[in-house]
Amino acid sequence: MAHEMSGEELRRYREQRGMNQQALVGWLNERLNRRYDRAKISRWETGAERIPQIVAGALKTATEPVGIPAAAVRAAPVVFCAANQKGGVAKTTTCVNVAWLLAQSGRRVLLIDCDPQANATVHLGVDPHERELAKATLTHALKASRPMKEFMSPVCDGAFDLLPSSISLAATDRELLRQPNGTLILRAKIAQLAGQYDFVVLDCPPHLGELTVSVLNAADQLLIPTQTEMLSMMGIPQLFETIAGVRELVNPRLQILGVLPTMYSPRRLQDETVMKELRELAAAEQLHLFSPVKRAADYSKSVMAGRPGLAYNPNSAGAESYREIADALLALAGEEMRHGA
Repeated sequence: MAHEMSGEELRRYREQRGMNQQALVGWLNERLNRRYDRAKISRWETGAERIPQIVAGALKTATEPVGIPAAAVRAAPVVFCAANQKGGVAKTTTCVNVAWLLAQSGRRVLLIDCDPQANATVHLGVDPHERELAKATLTHALKASRPMKEFMSPVCDGAFDLLPSSISLAATDRELLRQPNGTLILRAKIAQLAGQYDFVVLDCPPHLGELTVSVLNAADQLLIPTQTEMLSMMGIPQLFETIAGVRELVNPRLQILGVLPTMYSPRRLQDETVMKELRELAAAEQLHLFSPVKRAADYSKSVMAGRPGLAYNPNSAGAESYREIADALLALAGEEMRHGA
């Protein structure tokens, strides 16, 4: 009977056993008397080449003590991101507050600032320049062979961890374009965190460049924040196209958690018009439309305090919307645990 294995299955098989691509190469070459290399493994995992039946068969029948480790009991974190190619739609505010709420629920949370503007880093009271001098930003984590944990900074009195950003990440966006499978590096790095975090929250740049594609390649759940004005909405169809491409070619597990209207003012006619169009869009695409987040001074004040808005004032406008998002993620994590049991 023929053994078939997808690239996603191969990657998951390898990561569950704590193996990097080179370790898997060594095992396969010794067992099958072949001369595979890491580039071959990468092409299999991305779906660029079909996995040979002899390889799939060897992996699916191999157990200890014949040489390959058994699957480690290390749950992969749920990876959540907020993306919209339009800036100023409260992506950072959303990520910071959702990370805070998940941490308050007792979960182990990491927030990764994937934006060269370092808004999440600054929001949480961390100096991007200082972290850059210490070589402890996402730029360095993507390039280094050291464990990801070494680049983290605890924030909010240790409530959760932050992998900071800095302006040097702007050059990384261009570098990823030049590297083979460059947009899969972040995904591979996050895979190293299995068993260390329950949730990884990714704050995206305000454009659809290589960094944003890297985030989509790594994410399980995507939230689309959009200000209740027409320019913010106009970027959503293009984002849908990017998501479809990512699902088809790299990351079939990527799901849209929903759409979050932000900076909403019910007294403005434009806001009400956009809300009507968002309801129609959500219905047409069968997406959940979260309750809108109203404008609130607390979120601006919280940046000065280096805290999430809901840590600054748990009853800020929009608190229920962010709790609704956190609850949806917690429910999904519970479903994954049940299915994996």
